[in-house]
Amino acid sequence: MNSGSQSSEHDQMSPQEIFADPELLVPQLDVTDLVELSLDTIVDDSFFMAFDNRGLANTYLEVGVMDRERIRYCVRCLKSYPISLAHTGKTTFIHPRNYQPTMPQALQDAVSASSLYCNKNELNENVIWEIITSKVTQLTERRPSWSVAEHLAFVQALIIFQIIRLFDGDIKQRSDAEQQEELLTSWTDSLAIRTGVVSSPSSTVDRGWEYWVFEEALRRTIIVSRTAQSMFAIQRQGFCTMVGAVTDMSFTAQRKLWAAPSAAHFLKACKETRNFWVDKMHLDGLMENGTVDDLDELAWLMLVTYKGIDGANEWINFLIKKSHL
Repeated sequence: MNSGSQSSEHDQMSPQEIFADPELLVPQLDVTDLVELSLDTIVDDSFFMAFDNRGLANTYLEVGVMDRERIRYCVRCLKSYPISLAHTGKTTFIHPRNYQPTMPQALQDAVSASSLYCNKNELNENVIWEIITSKVTQLTERRPSWSVAEHLAFVQALIIFQIIRLFDGDIKQRSDAEQQEELLTSWTDSLAIRTGVVSSPSSTVDRGWEYWVFEEALRRTIIVSRTAQSMFAIQRQGFCTMVGAVTDMSFTAQRKLWAAPSAAHFLKACKETRNFWVDKMHLDGLMENGTVDDLDELAWLMLVTYKGIDGANEWINFLIKKSHL
């Protein structure tokens, strides 16, 4: 996501070998693969009808636009999250440790909906959409109050439901989901305000695994929510106005820390790996000192969002050449 010039085109080496790690769920950063359309995605020419329309741009806001390859990559990343949640019970912003011993009902419904959605076909799609609609109605009912943990769970669940409905291609579901866009924005902004994670000066790795996982989940959830909303806006009107809201956020870009299944694994990862704190989306430190193995799905998503497909491939090529020295 940027408000300046886009990356220039260069001949790139395919990073297919780099992405041999099965834990990386994001698509490969191969431009030829990204440009090719598939039957199971809505990222087709109609998706980009509004892309060339710049007439509605508000000059008082920082307007973000993206080249098509970058949009395709980001949308594919977003669409992978319900699949990941259904298959593994976690995503790049939902960590199972935050909800032990019992997962909140809101997230249980999101997991169930994701599982049903992954098995949707022509014969059962009406029933599945009916169930998903019912779960969304329950999720969005007014509540007198909620704890921070409940607030986080509700935002995470709504993100999953929004991704499912907005990027499936079903006209009715997309229309219904658009009615909840303002609600997701409101829930996300209030979560950021009440927790103060936007102004967090540095990583909290040194405060222990449980504390770090919860605060990191807060940061990542807000980032994914705002990134998803940006993609929704680009889909609808060709640009977004949330560049500043995403760029204000920071996160820890170290795959092994987020993937740690226990406090012992977390401590081991802290000792054996570098902790890359990406402050307000400044990725230069990560690119200068990090490796492909350091990045998880969110780090790749932000790298492509801010540096583009060309920028990400140039970095991979740099690492390949560096390893041969």
